[in-house]
Amino acid sequence: MASWITATPRFEQGLKIANQVDSSKFRLLINRICQTLQSNVNTKIFSEEEEEKLLVSLDLNKDDLACLLDAIILIYKQAASNIIKPHLMESTLKDTFNADDDKVQIFLNAWITYGKGIIDHFRQMSIFPIQLKKIDWCLNIQAASSTIKKDVRPMALLQLNLTGEEESKLTVEFNKKELVDLYQNLEKIQSQLDALK
Repeated sequence: MASWITATPRFEQGLKIANQVDSSKFRLLINRICQTLQSNVNTKIFSEEEEEKLLVSLDLNKDDLACLLDAIILIYKQAASNIIKPHLMESTLKDTFNADDDKVQIFLNAWITYGKGIIDHFRQMSIFPIQLKKIDWCLNIQAASSTIKKDVRPMALLQLNLTGEEESKLTVEFNKKELVDLYQNLEKIQSQLDALK
């Protein structure tokens, strides 16, 4: 059993379907999937209209097409996640999953051509769905209150602009001690990151 990819019945069914597809059409399909994975892993590869054309072109039903696409995408995502060498991909597809030689060569040629780009794109992705885009800040000073005449309390407001499925803003208020604590923790994180280089 290959340690870099898990065989499920659906995955194995997808590879059986791949073996039935015409090799020239399969090559075009694989190249399109790999090109998309290089630029955006989380989007749908084909539009509804394109999938309808694929159904006719590949002579498949909707479930078989979905199974085929899922299997192909899984192979390249897992290969990128595990940074698989072409010879390991070849032996796994041939020996473990009994893929046809011509289909294995198509998988390998696409991996050799697009693998680095897919891996690089995976490296740039974060595992966290929400990302910090920008920080805005301001300093407020309360110079007096109704109870104490000369009470100077500086407060820093940080507005964190976040991106994810939708953009949002989070505002956090810090007094001087809290701001110093935050700064010291960020310094610790920075020194740990520097130690990794």
